[in-house]
Amino acid sequence: MQAYWLKFEGKPPGCVEAASEEDAKRIGAELMGAEVLECSRLPYPANPRINKHAYRDGITCPSFCYRPEQCKGKTCCPERRSCCD
Repeated sequence: MQAYWLKFEGKPPGCVEAASEEDAKRIGAELMGAEVLECSRLPYPANPRINKHAYRDGITCPSFCYRPEQCKGKTCCPERRSCCD
């Protein structure tokens, strides 16, 4: 699962976890009830979360990305260190 940062028409942006960009757009549009204007990959999930993918035993990945507007489009953290330091 990959995290994506979506921007919507008339709604606030948010994070969707999905297998692909196409799936992220579909899930975001369905859950937010709005057209997706922009979809960018994130290195880690971020808040606000539109959905959370549950792995085995119901475990979800924490929202490690604290700067989604700066990190969108990147596949790893541009700070190259923990965002929670």
